[in-house]
Amino acid sequence: MRIRLISHACVLIETDDAKILCDPWLFGKAFNDSWALYPAPAWDPALLDTVDYLWVSHEHPDHFHIPTLKSLPAAFRQRVTVLFQKNNSQKMFRAFERLGYPKHRALPHRELVRLTPTTEVYCYQEGSMNSCLVVRAGGEAVINVNDAEIRTDDCALIRRDVGRCDVVLNQFSLAGYDGRPDRERRLRATAEGILQNMVDNHRDLGARTTVPFASFVYFCVDDNRYVNEFANKPSDVARRFAREGYDLAVLPFDAVYDTRQPFDSAPALAAYDALLAGLDAQPFEVSRRVELPVIEEAFAKLCADIHDRYPDTLLAALRPVRVHVPDLGVHLEFSVARQTLRRVEAGDGDDLVVNSQPLHFAFAHPFGVQTLGVSARFRLPRAHLNWKLHRILFAMNNAEVYLRPRYLLSRDNLEFFAARLRGGAGQIAGMVRLGDD
Repeated sequence: MRIRLISHACVLIETDDAKILCDPWLFGKAFNDSWALYPAPAWDPALLDTVDYLWVSHEHPDHFHIPTLKSLPAAFRQRVTVLFQKNNSQKMFRAFERLGYPKHRALPHRELVRLTPTTEVYCYQEGSMNSCLVVRAGGEAVINVNDAEIRTDDCALIRRDVGRCDVVLNQFSLAGYDGRPDRERRLRATAEGILQNMVDNHRDLGARTTVPFASFVYFCVDDNRYVNEFANKPSDVARRFAREGYDLAVLPFDAVYDTRQPFDSAPALAAYDALLAGLDAQPFEVSRRVELPVIEEAFAKLCADIHDRYPDTLLAALRPVRVHVPDLGVHLEFSVARQTLRRVEAGDGDDLVVNSQPLHFAFAHPFGVQTLGVSARFRLPRAHLNWKLHRILFAMNNAEVYLRPRYLLSRDNLEFFAARLRGGAGQIAGMVRLGDD
C-alpha cells in the first residue's frame, strides 16, 4: 500500500484497486476558530480525479471539516462514496447529503466490508464518537487510529477480527485541555501519556511501523496559546520510539510512503523542528466579545431541547454552575434544571472561567461544550463532580443518546447498543466515557 500525508489528519491511502481519502481539512480553522493548520497542507486538486472513497472518522471539525467538504468540486462530490461509522443516528449521513454527497456507506462496528475485489475495510468504534479504519489489501493491513483512544483490550479485539496491523497511523500530540488546576503538570503528563499510548498501540497491534499524524495544528487564540508550549513534536515521538526499538516513519507533507519499503525520517524531522521553532511568529487571534443577551438566548434554547430529551428527575441532580466571564466583567450562574441564567456577585466560588465568545459557542451548538474542552479555552478553578456531570449530559445530547423512553427505545438506539456490547467491558467503559470526548 501507499500513504500520502496531505495535512493534519488528512491522508490518502492507496491500494492496487482503491484510493481512500481520509478526513480532509485543507484550509481555515476548526473548533470555534481555535485550531489552525500548521504546516500548511500539501494539496494537489488533481488527486481527486483518482479518489474512490472518502472516509470521515468522526464529526469533530478537524476531521469532518464542512468548509473543505463544501469546497470540493461538484463532480467529485457526486461520484465519490463516503464511508462513515454506523451508529444510532442518521444525522451525519443527512449532513453529507446536504453537502452534496449522495453516495455513502455505513460501516458496522467490527465487521469487514469488501470495497473492491482486493480491498476490504473494517471500522472499530471507540467512545461515543471516535472510530478507526483498517484497510486490508495485498496481504497488508493499515490502521488509521486518528483520535481514537484504543487500549490493550481494544487492540486485542481488532487483532482477533483482522489480524496484525502492519502500519499504524496515530495522533501524536495534545488535542485540548479540560481546564483543571495545575495545568502545567497535567499537560506535561498528558503529552507523555500520548507517547506511551502510541507505543502501546504499536506493540498491541503487532505493528511493523507507526506513522505520527493528526496533530499538525497549533492553538491559535490568545486564551489557548498556552497549550503550544506542552505539545509533542515529531522529534519527541522519534526519540521515544527509538528508545523502545520500534520503527517510525515520519512523513513530510506530500511524500508518498510505500509501506513495504524502509523510510528515512531524518529530513522530515529536521524540517519539522525548524518549522516549530518559528511557531510564535504565527498569527494569534483575540477572543471576540459576545454580549450577555445573546448568551442568554442560546442557553434558553439549549435548556428547552435538553428538557424535551431527558427526564426532569435526572436533570434535578445537576447543581447550578457559577461562571466568571472576564471579557464582560461579570459573574453568572446557570441552572439547567431550573432553566435559568442570571448575574451574581463576584466571589471565590466560581466553577468555570471562560470568555464570552467560547461560552456562547458552548451553549449555541450541541457539540459546543465538547469544543470548549478541545479548544482549551476555559479554566476550572476547582475540579468537581458537578461540572463533569454537565459535560456527560451535553456529550450525550450531542451523540443523540436521549433518555426519555420515546427516544431511548428507538430501533436505531437498540441496534447500536447491541453492536457495541460485542466488545465487552472495554466498549461499555468507552461508551460511559461520554464526557471525555
